[in-house]
Amino acid sequence: MAVDKASLPIGCMDLEKAFGQKVRYWRKQRGLSQEEFAHLAQLHPTYVSGIESGKRNPTIKIVARIASALQIKASNLFPD
Repeated sequence: MAVDKASLPIGCMDLEKAFGQKVRYWRKQRGLSQEEFAHLAQLHPTYVSGIESGKRNPTIKIVARIASALQIKASNLFPD
């Protein structure tokens, strides 16, 4: 069942974008290109790009792989 984003609270709509910004921040802190990071996280580079731009909504398993590749806690990827 698809979720209509228009029916979600404002904060939920911005979560993907905020998550993507955190991923980009930590990737750059580690000095990784999107391609290098994608390889470490075992993801396709276009999927990483979609996450960073807020267009993709990764599963919790993908979030765990991202955090592991960045060597951080998964909680560091979410807004405060």
